[in-house]
Amino acid sequence: MDRLLTVRELAERLGISVGTAYHWLSQGRLPCVRFSSRCVRFRESDVKELLDQLRNTDADSYETAPALKTRLERFKPRSRAKMR
Repeated sequence: MDRLLTVRELAERLGISVGTAYHWLSQGRLPCVRFSSRCVRFRESDVKELLDQLRNTDADSYETAPALKTRLERFKPRSRAKMR
């Protein structure tokens, strides 16, 4: 069973702010486990897989937040109905 990470732990691992993590989450760019509308967690294996994909696409081993943002923007958001 995977360990579930908080938004803060996810942000630290990706090198982004907590606000950016919530923004990407709202856009469907990050897979998550929802316990309620306000309580979300991230599977450690999903985060590791995302980091591995990002590291394999770049010759440099060091990832910066802008580089992560650019690569994450390429992921297709999950299809979901737009809320108005």
